[in-house]
Amino acid sequence: MTHRLLLILAAVVLVAIGGAALVAANVLGGQRVEQHGRVSAADRPRGDEHGPEGEFHRFRLGTINGQRLEPNRDDFAARTNADGPLLLFLPATRAKPADYQLFLGTALQDGYHVLGLDYWNLGRTLSGTCQADAHCYGKVQRNRFDGSRPSEFSSVRPSGSIVSRFRDAIAYLHDHDPDGGWGRFVQGDDDIAWNDIVVAGHSQGGGEAAYIAHIRSVQGALMFSSPVESLGAEHAAWMDRPGKTPVDRMYAIDDVRDVFGPRIRGSWKVMGLDGPTGPFRTDTAPPGTDADPHAILTDIRVGSPGESHSRTIKDSTPLGPDGTPRMLALWQWLLHRFPTGPDGSDPS
Repeated sequence: MTHRLLLILAAVVLVAIGGAALVAANVLGGQRVEQHGRVSAADRPRGDEHGPEGEFHRFRLGTINGQRLEPNRDDFAARTNADGPLLLFLPATRAKPADYQLFLGTALQDGYHVLGLDYWNLGRTLSGTCQADAHCYGKVQRNRFDGSRPSEFSSVRPSGSIVSRFRDAIAYLHDHDPDGGWGRFVQGDDDIAWNDIVVAGHSQGGGEAAYIAHIRSVQGALMFSSPVESLGAEHAAWMDRPGKTPVDRMYAIDDVRDVFGPRIRGSWKVMGLDGPTGPFRTDTAPPGTDADPHAILTDIRVGSPGESHSRTIKDSTPLGPDGTPRMLALWQWLLHRFPTGPDGSDPS
């Protein structure tokens, strides 16, 4: 009987200790969130523990400012050296960073720090939401960028915005890879080093990349099958004003059979990407060494017009006989528009 009572007493004591520890952890966690607005790296999910040096590291962000993120799918990050610029990649509507591993791997091999970032890209497409409403595009894109200007079209909170997710991802990577040079992309508590970042994206993500390049001076912008932000004579109103990033640091690519092609090429024309002679046309061969077109139309001739919207960049891109993507040379040409070497040189 005495032995049984001792066991019960021991169990009660253990439960009490565990409860006290949990309360203490919650209090400390609350203090961290109150003081810093973020959950500490030790409390964040640690992913699959691979990389990120030379190998992609998958991780999900913790709560930000006490807010749970939605969506919160795997982010992809890796680097091969500590000095390269950052490629910030934003997926298409309802797509995930994991859908673009071939392209992200190419950027990694070319000397970039790479961050494929999950963000609010659920629901209807941007083009389907805004149609011919010229001011809708900028409202949605600004709201998804930093959480400001919520509207009937988009109501992302600041904690779930691209800027907030980006800062938290960089903090996470800096904690897990302190020698990787990640911390230099966020200067202090607030300032993001946009001039050392190439923003890129597919479809809706490419349109968001173009918008970020419009409101921030970035090192460059790459837009795949995007922006889909014109409809007939109407187009996103923000395109009517000069942006912070000049057009000569922005590049766009699409397939000639893309079902959204007219809306994309209308956006290119307004932005001044296609130049006086129109887009550069090719199958999958890159422009010559002396050429510098800012709009490229491919003719892959694989899949339907609907599938062509993704074949320029997603992992469904056609492969050659040796298993390498047929788009590889074009991807590298685009990535080499910006210096990635340790001394600021082009690795090619």
